[in-house]
Amino acid sequence: MGAAILSLCALALASAELTEKLHFTDIAEPSGIRAVMRCGGPEKRWIPEANGSGTAWLDYDNDGLPDLLIVNGGNMEQLRKIVGGDKVLPVEGGVYLYHNEGNGHFVDVTEKAGLANPYWGTGANAADYNNDGFTDILITTIGLDLLYKNNGNGTFTEVSKVAGLRQKAEWHTGSAFGDFDGDGHLDLFVASYLDLHDLSFKEPAPVCEYFGQHVFCGPLGLKGGRNVLYHNNGNGTFSDITEHSGIAEAPPAHGFTAVAGDFNGDGKLDLFVANDSDPNFLFLNQSNGTFKETALDRGVAYNADGRTQSNMGVAIGEYGRSGHLDVLTTVFNKDYFPLFRQGPSGVYEESAASVGLATATMKYLGWACGLTDFDNSGKRDFWTANGHVYPTDKDYNEPITIFRSLGNRTELVYQYPVKPNNSYRGGAAADFNNDGKVDLLVLPIAGLPVLLRNDTLDKNNWLGLQLRGTRSNRDAIGATVTVESCGQKQSDAVRSGGSYLSRNDWRLHFGVGPCRQVDRVTIQWPTGKMQTINSLPLNRYVTIEEPK
Repeated sequence: MGAAILSLCALALASAELTEKLHFTDIAEPSGIRAVMRCGGPEKRWIPEANGSGTAWLDYDNDGLPDLLIVNGGNMEQLRKIVGGDKVLPVEGGVYLYHNEGNGHFVDVTEKAGLANPYWGTGANAADYNNDGFTDILITTIGLDLLYKNNGNGTFTEVSKVAGLRQKAEWHTGSAFGDFDGDGHLDLFVASYLDLHDLSFKEPAPVCEYFGQHVFCGPLGLKGGRNVLYHNNGNGTFSDITEHSGIAEAPPAHGFTAVAGDFNGDGKLDLFVANDSDPNFLFLNQSNGTFKETALDRGVAYNADGRTQSNMGVAIGEYGRSGHLDVLTTVFNKDYFPLFRQGPSGVYEESAASVGLATATMKYLGWACGLTDFDNSGKRDFWTANGHVYPTDKDYNEPITIFRSLGNRTELVYQYPVKPNNSYRGGAAADFNNDGKVDLLVLPIAGLPVLLRNDTLDKNNWLGLQLRGTRSNRDAIGATVTVESCGQKQSDAVRSGGSYLSRNDWRLHFGVGPCRQVDRVTIQWPTGKMQTINSLPLNRYVTIEEPK
């Protein structure tokens, strides 16, 4: 009994140390990031006004520093024109591109770069879709999706029509690039939230009830959208293969965040889609140009209670040091964030309750999220950006939170304090200053972004990897990396999509704690080729090119 009490005390002391250890400083405004976020009016009378938008980290000029893309929403007058088929012009602040100067400061280069957004922006993504060595930009919208080709000189050209993307206004949300057929070119999946043409935005706004509050209606009762899959033709254009690929066989759903990754370990890229108030989708790659929706069979459609949840954001990886491929989603409050943990058979088990995550997350309404090692301990924490959708709710403004796995329980180890307008939506993690400590950029539904610089004090070591495909797609999306150091093993993969309509740092980051060397790094490239590297320098970013 005494030993048990001592053990509990030690655990409590360790937990207290961890809570004090993580430290962040909001430097958005002094760093030059002064984007003014908007998403309809303050009263949120229509569902588009509640969902917010995303952000993406990218190195568009190849200087080794993460630059920042922020996508913004719009107003109801603009939305009515979009739905009605009227001509809409770019509006100021529809999108922001910030160049990282490398001294803790960012410069707004949106106009100089040639970026503009006439629509209601939703999602942000980036990838080198044409393998020319420069990262391109995708903005999903309520309207027409915008594909900006990087010209290699600091400017972009909007090419969505020329590239073959749909030219009919739709409500698109999350996106994911991936080479689904292994031809070395990145294909594109785009999720859809609602059937835009089944909606009316005429006054008066419809009113529904939520625990005695009069609120906007949806998504339940509103017709869901249909996802889209494009095949990359290898010549700068895409072909719509939604029907042929089997993606169209899935029923309409309220899709938010998409992730491309290998969810069954067969070396082929699959697709996971977090659906709001519908069962999630897991499209498994059948290796013949088609996909099969298998979320129910694989255990990721519902939570452990067999209930549908309002899934918003997605985090993929190891929660703590689980040794499993974990899938976590953020959901509505008065519910819990589920943890889908992969078993030996490839089937997932929803186990949030057994690790204490269910209790820890019940009171939050989550959006952006990720699995990140903030203190380079070798264990990944679960971060979430939170905020209610109804301004009349007392919990409308919620904190940014970080949760840590402590064996069979989960503890809140960091909380960015609640402030006015802190109803958060999109967000992404990146080591923007290349100091080896991963930082966070989070967008509110209105007002100024938050850039949390990681000022955590620790003496732990880390390894940063940037993979470059040669035979594979240049971004190496689909590559899996295993790092072995001091008897510990951890894995991660280059994925596209995730968080909430956002893009995290494209580089892989591994904390190795006090370990002073990496014993082995094993890379499985998207082509299936295995590469083993016996040692790599720590505490720096290393670029590894796929053997030709």
